[in-house]
Amino acid sequence: MKRHLLIRILLSLLGTAFILWGVAHLLLAFCGVPATATITSIRRVGGERAEITPGRYTYSIGYTFLLPDGQPVDGVTTQIGDAIFLKATGAGIVAVRYLKPLPAVNVLEKDALSAGPVILMLTGGLLLFFSNRRQKLN
Repeated sequence: MKRHLLIRILLSLLGTAFILWGVAHLLLAFCGVPATATITSIRRVGGERAEITPGRYTYSIGYTFLLPDGQPVDGVTTQIGDAIFLKATGAGIVAVRYLKPLPAVNVLEKDALSAGPVILMLTGGLLLFFSNRRQKLN
């Protein structure tokens, strides 16, 4: 019985975290402060992706932007691209959005309004629903 309760609590916490993560990303799209970031690193992660289209790789892209007081804030995103490897020269810039009270919560502006946050919130809602529904007794 205790094990069943522990699993329900963990799934509820995970569902709540997914919902909060999705809401934070949607908040960035509407309430986030815009800034310009400089790309600092581009790393290819793993090998070729197991997809129908050959030559596709996952890239981890690091960027840094400055707050109005001059304090630097780092961020990272993941993109899928082809086999052409790009080197970060410090000249590449991207638009980002961040939460003013917590600048560590930031996202690329082009990713702020994507399907990802909605999928996270739906997944969290399903986890909460299935972990907290009552079992019918026969």
